[in-house]
Amino acid sequence: MTRTVLTWGMAGLLALTGVAQANEDQKLGEQLFARNCAGCHSATPAPRAMTPTEMAAWPPEKIYAALVSGQMMPIAAGLGEIEKRAIALHVSARPWGTVPTTKVEEKLSQCAASPPLPADALSKPHWSGWGLDDDATHFQPAERAGLTAADLPVLELKWAFGFAGGTTVSTQPAVAGGRIFLGSHEGGIYALDAATGCAHWKFETPAAVRGAIHLTQRPDGRFVLYTGDRSAHVYALDANTGELLWKVKVDDHPHALVTGSLAIHDDVLYVPVASFEELAGASASYECCTFRGSVVALDAVTGAERWKSWVIPDAPQKTRTGATGTQLWGPSGAAVWSQPTIDPKAGVLYITTGDSYSAPAAATSDAIVAMDLATGKIRWHMQATPDDAFSLACVSPTVDAKTREECGPDIDFGASAILRTLPDGKRVLLAGQKSGVLHALDPDAEGRVLWQQRLSPGGVLGGIEWGFTADEENVYVPISDVWESKFTKGAAGGVYAVRIADGKEVWNTPAAKPACEGTPGCNAGQPAAATLIPGVLFSGSMDGHMRAYDPATGRVIWDYDTVREYTTVNGVPAHGGAIKGAGVTVAGGWVYFGSGYGLWGMPGNVFLAFGPR
Repeated sequence: MTRTVLTWGMAGLLALTGVAQANEDQKLGEQLFARNCAGCHSATPAPRAMTPTEMAAWPPEKIYAALVSGQMMPIAAGLGEIEKRAIALHVSARPWGTVPTTKVEEKLSQCAASPPLPADALSKPHWSGWGLDDDATHFQPAERAGLTAADLPVLELKWAFGFAGGTTVSTQPAVAGGRIFLGSHEGGIYALDAATGCAHWKFETPAAVRGAIHLTQRPDGRFVLYTGDRSAHVYALDANTGELLWKVKVDDHPHALVTGSLAIHDDVLYVPVASFEELAGASASYECCTFRGSVVALDAVTGAERWKSWVIPDAPQKTRTGATGTQLWGPSGAAVWSQPTIDPKAGVLYITTGDSYSAPAAATSDAIVAMDLATGKIRWHMQATPDDAFSLACVSPTVDAKTREECGPDIDFGASAILRTLPDGKRVLLAGQKSGVLHALDPDAEGRVLWQQRLSPGGVLGGIEWGFTADEENVYVPISDVWESKFTKGAAGGVYAVRIADGKEVWNTPAAKPACEGTPGCNAGQPAAATLIPGVLFSGSMDGHMRAYDPATGRVIWDYDTVREYTTVNGVPAHGGAIKGAGVTVAGGWVYFGSGYGLWGMPGNVFLAFGPR
């Protein structure tokens, strides 16, 4: 069970380029960076872009990977291999081939025995999926959490797992029957022992697994895992063996991906589909844009498609030509980034959507949308921000004036909606937006707005990002504002408690001053999803701290700084960094979470497991 990740050394680079001197590689990279990258990646970068100082902390191999197969692939489509490597060498402050070393080996420690999951694994403390219930509350009940505020002082780090080649960690595992099922940003799904980290099996995937792992048990007793990856595939695996039961590609668009978590109800999987096509818009030669967000319903047993519902009903059409003569298309966008919320009572699912990629912006972008569970037909929608058409063309120095006029603020929804029922029986649908506004809708009155509460200025990496959590009375909301605070005096981060009944603030706790100030990527923002158990609210920060709050008062009652080096159970050198993405997983008295998010933060590659002393 050894995985080898190969990277290019300096000798390989020189051999390919035929250049004898490293300074000539630097000169070439400098020229290419100025021509292709500097428009976004300057000292005051474009929205969602990293500064040169932040990128310098990345190893050149990781920068190269971003250009070849990562988020920057659309931008680098016109560059050759030599040119991509030269840019990576210029941008990074690290020597090529030293971090990581020329050969990074992941040596998984095989568990001595791998008995099948006990038949009652899902009736005992466990964690499955993202929202933990149809309402997507991210709330773990006491009987499954097995942890109280009084237990926090005796938590200790039991084991750490390193992701080979990784500088970004963002995954929500499933835990049951003494095992933890973990997705990897580098591709792959692991079945590990929840107490020791030894490996039962690993399943390779061609792309990153960022959504939560969902564990279910079929009527015949078979335990099955479901998840998706960033190649737009959905997988069903035997949880005991890792055997592939079926694999389905849910969208053929070249930029489509599944990064949100799946929802499951009555043996049907509901798959959110998103894309990174908006990044391709920065290229003057790219015909932007043709992707439309969707939800795909799959039979959980066979993988057969039940229905596919486009968020934007109308297919893209040719609109106009850009300044360089490139054909432009629309409507497009409205990606679905998060887990759908299931409402069996009304027979619908609720999704939150992203912005449009091209003008005119669709009415279902930046919106909360209700779809029929049986057919996928859109029953109603509530658009929070109209005319929000955004792609990286909006921040390109070569964008034509017409495109710039059409650009919106890029303040879409990235978090799942939460459905709650008040003591009087009234139901409330909660949705948090990057604008910094928390919306409360009446799901039984076609999304009529009940109240709206602004919690932060918001922005492209601002407001409410990956997710919030709720109990029966209050909703608990961590605030990002990661990018917005970098070049202003506004403070990032903080957590709010808001009363569900009327939107009134219960308390707010500002972010702590980061101890990492001066470190590239250090930030106090809290974009990661929050997790709630009775008496404890967990929220991670871009400064690398995982903090627990008293949900009654907002007082910090536990604080763990993850920014350090770790000895890992799989032999991969690992360190902690910014925390962004998935929230804490709590099950049976144990606490699990990842640390290290290199985009707009401090990179890292570690997953941590805490248990009682």
